Amino acid sequence: MDCCDCYALEVERDYAVTVDAEPDVIVITDGEQGPPGVTGEPGPAGGSAIQRVAGVAISALQVVYEASGAVYPLSYLDDENIEFLLGIALTAADQGNPLNIQRSGVVNDSAWSWTPGPVWLGANGALTQTPPSDGFDVAIGVAVSATRLNLNLQFPIELE
Repeated sequence: MDCCDCYALEVERDYAVTVDAEPDVIVITDGEQGPPGVTGEPGPAGGSAIQRVAGVAISALQVVYEASGAVYPLSYLDDENIEFLLGIALTAADQGNPLNIQRSGVVNDSAWSWTPGPVWLGANGALTQTPPSDGFDVAIGVAVSATRLNLNLQFPIELE
């Protein structure tokens, strides 16, 4: 093929290609750090709040235990799982979804109406201020006001 050979090209469809040039960016002034805001309430210490997967539907503020890679509501009568106490669910979650759990520190809830004093594990993960008379005595913490609980998870004590 010589440099003078020509080819014919038959086009069945017409195409148009548009190339947009990138817009010019003009910097009017450099950004600056603004003034610091009001200091917020400190968050929980590292490790005091964790995330796990719900093994069943769990409501917020239920006491839970961990087994086989998931968490479940714990009852003061559950002699098979009482040793696996993990903490209090801060959020609700359906089975298979992530669940935030607090193990120490302060938990606040405006719907609570505690009398200042000890709080125990009740049935089905519920918190109660009535100490159990059977099953296991599991102190969860101390209510310091009607809406605030200082967590202090204790080892279960079997009652006879």
